[in-house]
Amino acid sequence: MSLGKPLIEPLFSSDNPGRLLPLVQDFARQEEMFKPGGRVLVAVSGGPDSVALLHLLVRLRKEWDLELGVAHFDHALRGEASREEARFVAGLARSLGLPVYLGLGEVRQLARRQKISLQMAARRLRLDFLQEVRRDHAYDHLALGHTADDQVELFFLRLLRGAGAEGLKGMWPRTAEGLVRPLLIAGKDLVLAWLRQENLAYCQDQSNLSRRYLRNRVRLDLLPALLKEYNPRLKTAVWRLMALLKEDERVLARVTENTWELVGRFITPDLAVLSLPRLAELDFGLMTRLLRRTLGRYLSHQEITQSQVRALLSLGAARQSGGILDFGTCLVARAGEELHFFKPLPPPISRPFAILPGEGLVEHPSGWRLGARSLAEPPAVSGPLPLDKVWVNQREATFPLKLRAILPGDRFWPAGAPGVRKMQDFLVDAKIPRWLRPHLPIVTSRSRVVWVPGLRLAEPVRPTAPHRGVLELTLTPTKPETARVWELLVALRQRRNRAE
Repeated sequence: MSLGKPLIEPLFSSDNPGRLLPLVQDFARQEEMFKPGGRVLVAVSGGPDSVALLHLLVRLRKEWDLELGVAHFDHALRGEASREEARFVAGLARSLGLPVYLGLGEVRQLARRQKISLQMAARRLRLDFLQEVRRDHAYDHLALGHTADDQVELFFLRLLRGAGAEGLKGMWPRTAEGLVRPLLIAGKDLVLAWLRQENLAYCQDQSNLSRRYLRNRVRLDLLPALLKEYNPRLKTAVWRLMALLKEDERVLARVTENTWELVGRFITPDLAVLSLPRLAELDFGLMTRLLRRTLGRYLSHQEITQSQVRALLSLGAARQSGGILDFGTCLVARAGEELHFFKPLPPPISRPFAILPGEGLVEHPSGWRLGARSLAEPPAVSGPLPLDKVWVNQREATFPLKLRAILPGDRFWPAGAPGVRKMQDFLVDAKIPRWLRPHLPIVTSRSRVVWVPGLRLAEPVRPTAPHRGVLELTLTPTKPETARVWELLVALRQRRNRAE
């Protein structure tokens, strides 16, 4: 039985720059980063690490028969310096005979809009751009220039923020999403020495010297002090620890994934549901890993913090439903005995009403279209009735019809029910969570609810034989945001039907 080859260890020393190329080559082989004939998009900022990565991959591409491309994202944060870096990268790519893709983003606007830091906004826009280029141009991998020093700095950043073992493991050399980090085995000093030896130009980002940012203070102040006063081989020791944590993570990730199938379910790509009773049966460590795993699906460009996990635990322990946590690109709500994780929805439906005076179409500004046309009798329908279309008694559902939001005090007589009910009680029984209700439209006639689209027709307007004319009503979402609301509603109804 073979126990495998010993892991390659990082090299931080700059004494022998010539070791960088074979070191990266061996590391890429060990981690199986590339497949023969693969297409690799190299993210190049213009700084030393990414420039070195590009030149190294150009020299190594024959081994895997790689096809390379270059992508650069301008964050528009440093004026002419940012534009100069974009020009440098474009020129470098052309000199190497490689295609180049340039992107530009308004980082400050995103940071203000989502109330996040500039660094987080920059990272989110940059990764979104890089992955979009990778998908649109069919690249197999996205190569990033993170070094072994970046890995060690990340360890201390997360340690200072109170991360657990899952966060302290750091960056993976290769991910299921196609990211590869060939320089993760090499220290920054070695990379700089190799660039000098090869006489290769790169750009200097002066913001890396500013102590305004915590990462810079870790690199410029904390790590030098620890290396000098406590352990000159601290970087290697930390790198080894992170490698061990990764091996543990591989095992725990499989356990977490298998357990998630018993506790959670994706209702749609935009909605994940966790059962609180089943979650409570788990060991605390596995419980928190499941919460991190679920939240992480919607916060793909962010690390999950201990404070976020504590907030989720508090929400799950609350005695009443209705509480909502806002994590920016993900909201989490307590709904009965479940936690619902979902992407942000459009603003709730508001006034004015959309009024349909007669046959035809009317659009509500929130993104819904109501249609009505007269028929002699309802058509024959085989199979389940459509959820976006109903037929109503024309004598009972008279014009004008109104398309509006659900309002406090609304009452409704569901078809087949013994009498009138509060709308809120009807929605509770239909298993429609509180967070979705403000986004659902209803149709009224003479101040009476005649249709809750996607759920139920009103009893008084059901067509009865002999038919003396019916109205066919249809509801259509007109915006991508309301189409998502409709998809959620339909999926939740289908889920309830399966449970029954």
